Amino acid sequence: MATAAVATGLPITSAVHRTGQYLTDDQGRVLVFHGVNIVRKLAPYWPDTITAADAGFLADEGFNAARIGWIWAGAEPSPGQYDDGYMAHILDFNTLLGRYGIRTLIDFHQDSYSEKGGGDGAPDWATLESSSGADWQDFWNDKPAADGVGIQTRFVALWSHAAQLLQASPSRGNVLGLDPLNEPNPGNGYACVPASSCQAFETSQLHAFYERLFPAIRNSGLSHIIWFEDEPDHLDFKPAFPPFSDPQVAYSWHYYCLPTELTSNPGNAFDLYCDQQTTKAVSNETRYAEQQQWPELIGEFGANGAEGAYAKQVDAFGGKFLSWTYWLYYIPTGDPADPAAGSMLTDSTQPGSEENANQSKLDALVVPYPQAIAGTPGTYAFDRSSKTMTLHYTPTAVPGAALAADALTQIFVPARHYPTGYSVSVAGATVVSAPDAAWLLLRTQPGASTVQVTLSPATGGSTQRPSQTIHFPLPG
Repeated sequence: MATAAVATGLPITSAVHRTGQYLTDDQGRVLVFHGVNIVRKLAPYWPDTITAADAGFLADEGFNAARIGWIWAGAEPSPGQYDDGYMAHILDFNTLLGRYGIRTLIDFHQDSYSEKGGGDGAPDWATLESSSGADWQDFWNDKPAADGVGIQTRFVALWSHAAQLLQASPSRGNVLGLDPLNEPNPGNGYACVPASSCQAFETSQLHAFYERLFPAIRNSGLSHIIWFEDEPDHLDFKPAFPPFSDPQVAYSWHYYCLPTELTSNPGNAFDLYCDQQTTKAVSNETRYAEQQQWPELIGEFGANGAEGAYAKQVDAFGGKFLSWTYWLYYIPTGDPADPAAGSMLTDSTQPGSEENANQSKLDALVVPYPQAIAGTPGTYAFDRSSKTMTLHYTPTAVPGAALAADALTQIFVPARHYPTGYSVSVAGATVVSAPDAAWLLLRTQPGASTVQVTLSPATGGSTQRPSQTIHFPLPG
């Protein structure tokens, strides 16, 4: 019999491993993460207004991940001089989220290279030109700053220092991975066509940069997955990276369909275009990752108010069992770029709650989904008209994993879509969770070769939220 704690369901807190193209936990289950980006691009460069109330709100909506950004300008205000107090804020934020079952992807964030270019990221001392394209090329060429040390060399050393701080943090186990550089731009040295893969850049300076950076992170003792990115806006073509020497790397890509970023209501013709573009992007990226045997995560998508398009994107990602983090949870005061319609909160100056949330956005993003699969994923779909989720998997471990004998499949069931309870039809497994629990838990039946699950709305009940099932904050 399952223990009371397991039968209730709990956030998944074990280490996250790369096992071929899958993310797995210590029980050998395949993991899926749905989350948000929480980034403050301007001083003080960390989300100082986000509190336990926000974390609890996110946990209750089934978000189990957050991509949290740190900024070079905040971490290294002068060459070689690190602000450990600033980095402590980022690590403390990871600790806070972890106590609500939210795993973090720690992202070095930038837009347009630096504030001088109208974005965020690099400090003034590492911004040597008058345009972001020239600044990026200086970075790839490791051009020296005024102190005579190359700016890329400084950046690698900063990551080495940050990795040491993380390694010393008691909450390092909550981190599901490291994202070493948001949206690397080819700079002026490459004649790349927009919306295409810049293969000359990927196979030369970008690849060489990662091969230089990864060992600097590993020298700290960290074994976390490193989620590398390629240049943005290339989704019509597959990337072209050569293999990496580090065995614990995975692939993070961003997806933005242009019409939805220009307006919150792009119209039927553009809706059709974005549907086709989503299908193409998901196909290109997943085929590439599968060929390389890399796990993948969509680190950014959304960013406006086109909720209908975002719902279709979430469903497309779900069909491939892809993890994702929506851009953006909130809009900090003075944010240089993001439209207010992109925020999950209606008032970003106040804590997150059901009352202070964009309900149509949550309806689009919050879905029932398997957070841990005791076996190999097969098919998943969520029919939004009938609120019916179907899931199929085989109860055998993915190659390279060892599935624990008592491993349970855990499916998050949102009260948002099932306010009066839910019913379950299952073949090949037994339901071991309580009726209308926040997490539907399944134990494979002896001898079963496949598991089929159908989840649909019921009446007369009340689906619990995680905070009604377990006690937050978790011990930590």
